[in-house]
Amino acid sequence: MSDLPLPKPVGHHDQALDVQHDTDPAHDHGVARRIPHLGHALLFFALTIACFFGVAIVLFLAFHRTVFSNNDVKLYVSGASQLLGYVLALAVSFPLFPLLWQRSFLDGIHWTWRQARLHWWQLLALGFALSGLAQVGEHVVEHFVKLPKETEILSLFRNPVSAWVTTIFGSLFVPVYEEIGFRGFLLPAVATAYDWLSMERTPAAVQRWQQTTDQTRGAWIFSSIVTSALFVSIHGPQLHWSVGALTVLYLPSLVFCYVRVRFRSVAAAGLVHIAYDSLIFLEICISTGAFRHLERLGN
Repeated sequence: MSDLPLPKPVGHHDQALDVQHDTDPAHDHGVARRIPHLGHALLFFALTIACFFGVAIVLFLAFHRTVFSNNDVKLYVSGASQLLGYVLALAVSFPLFPLLWQRSFLDGIHWTWRQARLHWWQLLALGFALSGLAQVGEHVVEHFVKLPKETEILSLFRNPVSAWVTTIFGSLFVPVYEEIGFRGFLLPAVATAYDWLSMERTPAAVQRWQQTTDQTRGAWIFSSIVTSALFVSIHGPQLHWSVGALTVLYLPSLVFCYVRVRFRSVAAAGLVHIAYDSLIFLEICISTGAFRHLERLGN
C-alpha cells in the first residue's frame, strides 16, 4: 500500500457550491451524493438522442412528400429536428433530474450564474480572443491539411431567413446546450469516475470520499482531455471529419473545461462558448453583407 498522501481536491471547499452534501448535522443527508455521475450523463445524452429522432420522425412524416425529392426541404427538416430536439430534451430534463437529485436542475449541474455575472466581460473577451485565435489557426492548418469548404452548418445558409435563424440559434442556444451536456453533465461525471477508480481503498480515503464532493486535480485534467475528444467527435460530421478542423476545435474545448472548473460554473463556460461561436457567425454575417450575398460563402 502506498504511503503517499491523498491527492487534495481542486480549490477550497465552498459550502455554497457544495449542493450535493449538507454540512449542517441537523439536516445532513449522510454520505455525500456526487451528481451528476455517469448514469445521469448517459441518461441526459440518451434523452437528447431520443428527442432528436422523435422530432425528426414527426417532421419527416409531415413533409414526406417533398423531403426525399427536395434537398433544401431535407436540410431544413434535419436542422429543425436538431433544434426542436434540444428544446424538447431540456423541457423534459428540467423536471426529471430534480426528481433524481432532490435539487433544482441548475443547482445540480453547477450552473452558478453569479460567477458568470461577476466576470462577464472577461469571459466574453476570452471567448472572442479564443475564436480569433482558432480562425487564425485554421488558416495555418490549411497550409498543411485541406479543410472542407462546404460544411453542414454553412449548407444551412441557403437564404437570408435560414441564415438568420441558424445564426441566432447557433450563437446562443446551441452553445448553452452543449455546455450543459458536456461541462454540466459529462465533465464532472467522468472526473468522479476517475477519482473512484483511482482512490486507495483505505479508511481515510473512503472517509474523504464520503464527506466531500470535490474532485482531484488529476480527475479534472483527465476528464477535460477525454470529454474534449468526445466534444470534438460530435462535430465530426459537420466538419466532414477533417483532421485539421477537428484539431483546431480541440483547444477551445479544453478552455471551456478550464473555465468550468476554475469558476465552478457552467454559466461561465457558456458565456465563453457563446462569444466564441458568435464571432464566427458575425464574420459570416459581415462577409455576406448581412446575408444578402450568400454566394460569397463559396469563395
